Amino acid sequence: MPSRITPLDVSAYATPEAFRAGEQIYENGWVRHRFQTNYGLSAMVRSKGNYRVEMIIDGEQFFGRCTCPLGSSRCEHQVALLLTWLNEPQTFTSYQDLRKAIRLKDKTALVDIFVNLIEVFPELSSFFISPAGRDELTSIQEEVADIFDFPQAQKIDPQQIVESCQFLFVRAKSLRNEGKYAHARVIFFQILNRSLALIDRLQTTKPFRENFIAEIADDYEDLATSDPDFAASREIITAEVEQILAHESAMAEGVFLDLVKQKLG
Repeated sequence: MPSRITPLDVSAYATPEAFRAGEQIYENGWVRHRFQTNYGLSAMVRSKGNYRVEMIIDGEQFFGRCTCPLGSSRCEHQVALLLTWLNEPQTFTSYQDLRKAIRLKDKTALVDIFVNLIEVFPELSSFFISPAGRDELTSIQEEVADIFDFPQAQKIDPQQIVESCQFLFVRAKSLRNEGKYAHARVIFFQILNRSLALIDRLQTTKPFRENFIAEIADDYEDLATSDPDFAASREIITAEVEQILAHESAMAEGVFLDLVKQKLG
């Protein structure tokens, strides 16, 4: 559970300008769908757009991510989320409470909820079933390929890539919880490798949001190094790391993979 924080903690987190903007967002009630995990907070925050914000609170240290252009830099949306937790912690839905509420639901009602959600978000179907005739890993690779399926001559808005990958990032978390580390790792490898290729070819209309590429690399590295079957995947991981680091843009985007290289020896 995130620790308690003080007003001074929040005011010192970002610049005075970002704090004032975040304070205004909070006062306007634009922090929605508040969720509390065992290690941090998440919510949807409105301002000039709708942004997904995540905060990890470790003692007196905060680490944040936002889907706004500032990415992992300290933005007003992160400030607004922290202010909401500071002043209204009881309004956050906890992971434990959500699990209890779901367990109390009738099984038939849950099935109906998921089917209705899948009608709106067809991507969710991949959490439950793979297309006939294809194994799960092949299906994952094809889903990533579909996101990046456009002519090399076409300039791409990187935000289009970021938004299209969100369900796959959630699916990767689900796969890891199921113990399918290799499947989850492949999601991050494919997205990272293809995104770096776009940057190498100067095929984006603008840069990816700050630290987006580095965050994917961190998630890839965490999955690779924490995989209980690391030894069995050593050759594949070695090839993936070599392919990622061969991109001209890797270093400039903050992709180093030192931990996985160390484990590979």
